[in-house]
Amino acid sequence: FGEPQIEQYQPVYDGALDTNNLESIYALFRDYPPEGYHGHRMGLGDVVELYDGISEFYYCDRIGFQPVVFTLREQPQLQEPSM
Repeated sequence: FGEPQIEQYQPVYDGALDTNNLESIYALFRDYPPEGYHGHRMGLGDVVELYDGISEFYYCDRIGFQPVVFTLREQPQLQEPSM
């Protein structure tokens, strides 16, 4: 089905965790979601963002986590009214 598109995702949790291990994060959000988590139990098709100065995204696939690069589409520039 191609690469996941950033428009298909919305943040459901933003906070610091005690780990950057993707399998541990998966287990946490599948079995014991932290307070403030507003999503479903983590599963296939979900994306995790790790942030340590730069963002890295990982797609939850049948065989584990795969790195994914989201390219942000340029927003059209609004023209200011002229007089």
